[in-house]
Amino acid sequence: MNQASQPALDDQGCRTIHEAALQLLEQTGCAVLDPEALGLLAAAGARVDGERARFGEALVDRARSTAPARYTVAGRRPELDLHVGRGEPTVLASASGPPFVLADGLQRPGTLDDLVAAVRLAHLSPNIDVLGYSVEPTDVPEAARPRVVAHLHATASHKSARFTVTSREELRVATDVLEILYGADWHERPRLWSVINTTSPLQFSAEGAQVLLRLARLGQPVLVAACAMGGTTAPITLAGLLAVQHAELLVGLVLTQLANPGTPFLYGGTSSVSSMQSGALMIGAPAYWTLMEATVRLGHWLGVPVRAGGAVTDAHLPDAQAGIESALAMDTVLRAGAQYVLHSAGILSSFNCFSPEKFVIDDEVLTGLRLARRPVEIDDETLALDVVAAAGPGGTVLGHAHTRRHAREAAARTIMNRAPYETWRSQGAAELASVARARVEELLEAYEPPDDLDPVVRRQLDAYCLG
Repeated sequence: MNQASQPALDDQGCRTIHEAALQLLEQTGCAVLDPEALGLLAAAGARVDGERARFGEALVDRARSTAPARYTVAGRRPELDLHVGRGEPTVLASASGPPFVLADGLQRPGTLDDLVAAVRLAHLSPNIDVLGYSVEPTDVPEAARPRVVAHLHATASHKSARFTVTSREELRVATDVLEILYGADWHERPRLWSVINTTSPLQFSAEGAQVLLRLARLGQPVLVAACAMGGTTAPITLAGLLAVQHAELLVGLVLTQLANPGTPFLYGGTSSVSSMQSGALMIGAPAYWTLMEATVRLGHWLGVPVRAGGAVTDAHLPDAQAGIESALAMDTVLRAGAQYVLHSAGILSSFNCFSPEKFVIDDEVLTGLRLARRPVEIDDETLALDVVAAAGPGGTVLGHAHTRRHAREAAARTIMNRAPYETWRSQGAAELASVARARVEELLEAYEPPDDLDPVVRRQLDAYCLG
């Protein structure tokens, strides 16, 4: 294979997809099922017919001109602030929202105990920056779930957490909890990580639009995500699929900036192609990796930060397929320069299942990918010419102080096997999944909760979320 690597989209490709999306918005339009959002669009010059809004490049360009290219999302302490923008480290968020958990090789509904374990693993991870709603705790009554989950995130880790805000009630819980944690002026800085999903093709739900408008008016980052399915809810061809996804995200961008110009925005895509045998979304297929790179390039071409990808797979076990698909997906979006990655660790079964063992494996891959992207450090110490001279031709540097010094730096803990075959056999010949299972148990045993919440705040949080 001598073919030179080419980007999924160049500037002309981005322009062509953009123009196709504008044509969809001008001619076909997008159904926006919330009267308030429709009124904003109409007041800005969109043509509104019933629930369908149509607009063109003028509104999009106006939104592009006010959406920031970079911003900071405040953490619990200044050193935990997360910077979003090109050139900044990618913000990595844990798995998000699967209803099932893999346990003893079988999938079962998630529980609160599963979510507790997932949050603790994310807290201990050196790579995960934002806690996800990693497992749906189906044993908690649905009405109480948002408060219970918010309480867990706030008390089990000092890291930022992504709130589930698919309704105005869930948004109220999120804002109430943030007010308890940070005071009445909590919203003077971006703090509230959330996701608003479009409904492909070309539709915004009433609840989604209402939450978007309220988040924007609070100055909070609005992450709009589209998951169009090629062959079912969008054309099966990648260009047509991207045009539908891009059109939906442009509607989100326009609504966000109409509600509050300057609101932080994240352009988010998780679209892929559908299986023509089952109709299921395939997020482990090579087309997904191409679509994620194209998504990043389109968002950057617009001039806004991008959410894309994740360590995702169609596999149902943390096996070779899961490792290959997840690692290649993460490599794609990190190499392309995505600013935010959801589902960075722990996901199986096309978004539907969480695996603690896979979380640990993905976390190891994330460490490897980050280390692999570090530039080679070049100075007198690393060139070590004096060490080579001391060893001389045919000599060894094994016992040199330089070797001992740097060997300690390279001796990071790993779950990957690096031992010779006979040593590996003598130690039990464990496969990676079983090694990861033991590592999960070790991490959970070592976990200690943070103790940085003010006692009064903690009592208020307990009363609101659990009372």
